[in-house]
Amino acid sequence: MRIAVMTLMVLALTAGRLYGGDADQPPPTPDQEQPEVLTSGPVHEAFAEPVNLEVQDSMVAPEEPPAKIQEIPPADKPQGNQFVWVPGYWAWDADRHGYIWVSACWRAAPPQMCWVPGYWARVPEGWEWVPGFWTPAGTQKVEYLPVPPAIENIEPPGPPPSPDDIWAPPCRYWYEGHYVLRPGYWVHGQPGWIWVPSHYVYTPRGYVFAGGHWDYALDRRGVLFAPVYFPRHVRERPRFSYSLSIVIDMGMLRVSLFTCPRYTHYYFGDYYDDAYLRVGIYPRFESERLHTWYDPLYEHDRWRNRKADPHWEENERHQYDLRRADKDLRPPRTYHEMQVREAKLPEPQRRSFEMARPMSEAVTRKGTPMKFEPVSSGERKRIARQATDVDKFRDQRNRWESPAAGRKTVAPLPESKGTPAPSPQRKGPASASGERKGPATGPTASTPAERKDSAAAPTERPSGSVSHRDLKMTKPETVKIPKSPIVGKTATENKREVAPPSKPAEERQSTRDAKGKDTDKKKGKDDGKSR
Repeated sequence: MRIAVMTLMVLALTAGRLYGGDADQPPPTPDQEQPEVLTSGPVHEAFAEPVNLEVQDSMVAPEEPPAKIQEIPPADKPQGNQFVWVPGYWAWDADRHGYIWVSACWRAAPPQMCWVPGYWARVPEGWEWVPGFWTPAGTQKVEYLPVPPAIENIEPPGPPPSPDDIWAPPCRYWYEGHYVLRPGYWVHGQPGWIWVPSHYVYTPRGYVFAGGHWDYALDRRGVLFAPVYFPRHVRERPRFSYSLSIVIDMGMLRVSLFTCPRYTHYYFGDYYDDAYLRVGIYPRFESERLHTWYDPLYEHDRWRNRKADPHWEENERHQYDLRRADKDLRPPRTYHEMQVREAKLPEPQRRSFEMARPMSEAVTRKGTPMKFEPVSSGERKRIARQATDVDKFRDQRNRWESPAAGRKTVAPLPESKGTPAPSPQRKGPASASGERKGPATGPTASTPAERKDSAAAPTERPSGSVSHRDLKMTKPETVKIPKSPIVGKTATENKREVAPPSKPAEERQSTRDAKGKDTDKKKGKDDGKSR
């Protein structure tokens, strides 16, 4: 009898361990309900942005973005006073029909420039993205201008005068109540620096002139953390925070880099399906043919490779066509998928799929262009304060740029008639491998359509967008703004300051110098027009 009782007690204890008898130890949460690290998605706008050369349709999300996420930086940071912490923000992902988090980044801010972050603004169609921009440090006033007229002949007049020259497109200056033309010019390429030409940035209150400036080359810009998808119940937990630990490889970023001009964002990863052309996500080399945006990263890479590889541009297009035709050659869309695919490959081939890696590996890997140092407790407090200040600055910008703040009306233009946007033209045919079945990440309001055998031109304006708005203003409006929390400092190496190159002489010219050069204005061609 005693043996039988003892046997029953052992069985009861064993059953408790096997079937969760401890109420404080619930089963693990399924992987599908956990945050998902992505190796495909938007590049943080403060890290890199394309330059729009014409007025673009705006990208609109149907839902209000969620509350911000508290981000916890890893234990190490890039060494140098030029690096600043720029917090993340939400981006709309239509295939998930929800938002994904564009993680924070350690950014070597352009010297003597400050960051004005983008934000989501309420519009009748939903929530419209207003892009961020870099402006000279110390700026406490912003001038908002009418819609700039279109510029013809954006492309260079011929081949570069020398292999070291890079084309900077023309721009318009506002002078004495109208726009005048500043012609395009050739700028001498500089190792380690990228020239970002003058351009205009759309806001609900008017257009902001963003002057040309030198920025760090991509490999010197800092640390870009991977975007993350958070299930709703995860991000809505009280006092929810997330520790950043996975970083994007800069070399692999270049391999699969795309541009979405209407969102003013770069995208990286698997955007090879033709459907993404129809919603306005293009391979970066298409800037050379469409001329609706300018790609500073592409222009710098082309210049940097011009001497070493005369066929670099052809190879870029060839590699794109190969991945477009064969989905097995495309990069993984999630960090988990990357790990699964790498485990099946021999060691020498794994590098070709390594879109991301843990921050700890990036710190210890040999040959990294950056040095790292531990993040002290005091630095963590400073980062937290700065993140709060950036969010506050973002909210303030939303308020001062709202149409009501300027006491003016903002009316949409008539509905577009559906002018087709050209699709890439290639020298040889590329066959499709079929529809991708995995999730996609893109700023669209509909799921991408099935792939076709060749790149198809869109027949209507991209879904999930609205026509650019006709700003009812005839003269500039100047707004006093607070100081930005993100300011670029000059880098120091061996106790010596490393300043950027001088601005091109053509950029330093005043608006007075440009007066009278606008032949289109004299002929009355561009008055009140925009593309």
